[in-house]
Amino acid sequence: MTGIVKIKEKILKDADDRVNEILEKAKVQNREILDRASEKAAAKAQEIAQKTAHEANDKKRIIHSIAELEMRKDMLTAKQEMIEKVFDTVLERLNQMDSSRYEQVLFNMLVAAVETGEEELLLSEEGKKKLSPDFMNKLNSSLEVLGKKGKVVLSGETRNIAGGFVLRSEGAEINNSFEAIVKLYRDDIEPKVAEMLF
Repeated sequence: MTGIVKIKEKILKDADDRVNEILEKAKVQNREILDRASEKAAAKAQEIAQKTAHEANDKKRIIHSIAELEMRKDMLTAKQEMIEKVFDTVLERLNQMDSSRYEQVLFNMLVAAVETGEEELLLSEEGKKKLSPDFMNKLNSSLEVLGKKGKVVLSGETRNIAGGFVLRSEGAEINNSFEAIVKLYRDDIEPKVAEMLF
């Protein structure tokens, strides 16, 4: 379980580092979207008010309530789009790390995730290209130092993942792709992202 906690902490730290640099842009875009949504709702409310000036006050209140609901809906949609954009950007940046950084992150994740040292490592085609030729030897040596068997093999099979890996052991597969990890911890991270944006 400590390996998963370390992975989570590493993912959260990397996500924080990468999110912070896009937050300012996201905040500006968020303000623009919210301003446009507010202007649109105000214009809609004014148009409705002009058309219904002759109607009773009760009808005006109903119409204004509908306009407010539409504005809230537009604002909520804009906020959800911004949060989604942040997660997409984080995932994109994780997947676009240079080979050296990618290899180090993958190495740390594997050391934490491997249980017996006899697992099979499955990567994407692109992920395989980012690893140095001696990566598996370094990994297995480190696992042996930790008291594990150090017989992890790189599978000839690939997985359709953007980054990260899948570990196969005794017929079971554990998905440690960046997508799966971000999805797993998204509920924990999303409130923090929303707080930073809004």
